[in-house]
Amino acid sequence: MFSSTPERVWAIAMFAVSAFALWRGGRTERVVAIANIVAWIATIVVQNRSNWVDPQWGMFAVDVAFLLVLLWFVIRGSRLWILPAAAFQLLAVVTHGAILADGGVRAWAYLTALILWSYLVLITLAVGAYTYWRREAAPGHAQVQAW
Repeated sequence: MFSSTPERVWAIAMFAVSAFALWRGGRTERVVAIANIVAWIATIVVQNRSNWVDPQWGMFAVDVAFLLVLLWFVIRGSRLWILPAAAFQLLAVVTHGAILADGGVRAWAYLTALILWSYLVLITLAVGAYTYWRREAAPGHAQVQAW
């Protein structure tokens, strides 16, 4: 699970951002942080580490499920940061589609793209939690909790 430096860096970054979102974010940021942690754990459980040439069906399912969580907040919520987060997650799902459509997509490109989109989703969550925290801390701000 933490056999390489990139895996350790991702785990530290993901837990740091998720902890910040749980601590300072609103309901949306907290739910997305929990969904992100659950998706990470599920990905570890379902990935086929011995074969990166063939499609990772389990990871594909996890990424689609996480995309659906984000899209629910896009449709039901009012947070602007969720739009790019959902777009980056959609790109992760499309990356899975690329290896399904073209077996010539190499494992390195597949993994690199998935890592890139995951970090961008994480960055948007961090921005969302930070902006929520700053907005709530602003003098005279009404304490209204909205999805």
